[in-house]
Amino acid sequence: MQCKECGANLPEQARYCLQCGTTVGPDPTTEQPGQKLDFVQPALSGGMLLGFLSSMPIIGVFNCICCMWVLLGGGVATMLLTRQRPAGVTFGDGAFVGALSGLFGAIVSTIVFIPAQIISKRLFGSQAEQLEKMLSDFGVEGATRELILRMGSGELSVETILIKFVSDLLMYALFAMIGGILTVAILNKQKGTKGLTPRPPQV
Repeated sequence: MQCKECGANLPEQARYCLQCGTTVGPDPTTEQPGQKLDFVQPALSGGMLLGFLSSMPIIGVFNCICCMWVLLGGGVATMLLTRQRPAGVTFGDGAFVGALSGLFGAIVSTIVFIPAQIISKRLFGSQAEQLEKMLSDFGVEGATRELILRMGSGELSVETILIKFVSDLLMYALFAMIGGILTVAILNKQKGTKGLTPRPPQV
């Protein structure tokens, strides 16, 4: 390989001419356009994870544990997205794929909710009085009381399904988006730590 300016012979992997300093290869200081990211597949994987885990009756009882699974789903989606671009993704990419995984998670959770309602109505239909007594003990009144009674009674209607989907969508999208942002921050911090080089001792 020869320099286009001075004609000096150069090694094959040279980026600059050793004599005149002219750039002869790709300029490492110029950023190459980033690879186009596919958000759907990572978000679908993270959404299925958080949707199924958050729909488990034992986990669903404890909201804090449920939120942890949603954060994890957003983090998993971001990790899968990072594989498409090893150089790293932005906070906006992490937030978007997290929110998208929350959407898919809400869809999965709502689909699981339908047969769960049918089963719970057959198995626990006679416990409506106990649920109502528990709400009275905790002082839950008004529209919230009616909503909990309808959701816990096993009633399956367009309204209950829509309420379930909208409530899950708001919570899942928010916490999964936070999980995606936190994952990007952790990955950037790890890259920064690995990139540090020890300073030579001063003489």
